[in-house]
Amino acid sequence: MRSRSDDHAVASSIRWWQRWASWAGYAASGAAASYGCLLLVAALLGYRSFIGVTDLGLPDVTWPGAVVLLIGSAVAAATVRPWGGQVPPRALSAGAWGVAVLALVGSCMVLLNLIQLVLTGTVNDLNGNSNWLTFVERLCLAVVGALFVATALSHTRRSTGVCPRCGRAHTPQVSDRRYPTPHAAPPAMRWIAYTGCCAFLPYLILHTLGAAGVPGIEPNGFRPTWYMLLAGFCGVGLAVFLLLGLVRPWGMVFPRWTLWLAGRRVPRFLPLTPVWVVAPTLALYGTVSGILAGAGILSDDLFSIGGAASLAFGGYGWALAIAAVSYQLRTRALCVPTEMAAL
Repeated sequence: MRSRSDDHAVASSIRWWQRWASWAGYAASGAAASYGCLLLVAALLGYRSFIGVTDLGLPDVTWPGAVVLLIGSAVAAATVRPWGGQVPPRALSAGAWGVAVLALVGSCMVLLNLIQLVLTGTVNDLNGNSNWLTFVERLCLAVVGALFVATALSHTRRSTGVCPRCGRAHTPQVSDRRYPTPHAAPPAMRWIAYTGCCAFLPYLILHTLGAAGVPGIEPNGFRPTWYMLLAGFCGVGLAVFLLLGLVRPWGMVFPRWTLWLAGRRVPRFLPLTPVWVVAPTLALYGTVSGILAGAGILSDDLFSIGGAASLAFGGYGWALAIAAVSYQLRTRALCVPTEMAAL
């Protein structure tokens, strides 16, 4: 198994953000401890609306949130400190992944807050009251979740004896990083992406029929304008472009039609940042609303425009998340060992 000191055996030419495996655990531990302590104090003072769950009619999670964050801080610290070697590696990895999932689920509705902020310049709750605190809480959880994903990934790789940065086995001394040649995703991943793009078709068709005046399509007799429909088609077009870019070679290197950018490598954060902001919210919203509609809890059924929206957002969200994982695996940089660089 690779020692933690191997993470520091990197040449100075590799920038600090490329050494994320060596500092992610410390950052995750510090962020979770800080946030957990603030949440603990807030709970002691009677705060009962963490990430706005009470506004949605759900039970309060302020105390559980504080406990999870504080436990997560200890788990993240154990992945990078010597005393963590006394804990089974699988238990630490499972704990880090668990905190990451809980944090990202808690932050998933941040997309709706961002859309509202762009369109209106403010953030409000369901009752129209200012909701900036909940927005900040969700943003903080998104950061904590991302740090715990990096921590869990680096620890899992380290405990299996491979490089925590690139996930491959090589000597500790590294002189540079090399990116793979642009290539498309495997056929199965491409078909998942194509299916995610097609998930919008029923939703767009029903909205088009509603704009054409067909009765019984839109709820409460609402009739969308053709301008609204055009804006919807443009939004779907951007969504499809983002998803296809994750599975096609032009998502790794700028194509010829990008003019002066043609031939340059696409920075990974460029597609992945919007993907991981959008995918959790859409996947969760589409899945939960579809389940509630199927159970008869919501007024919309699965064969209404509400059901089409659940299919569109849920199907696209899950396809986007799966394609993003494939993209991250295909585009990760390969460490170049010092001995190979000297040849």
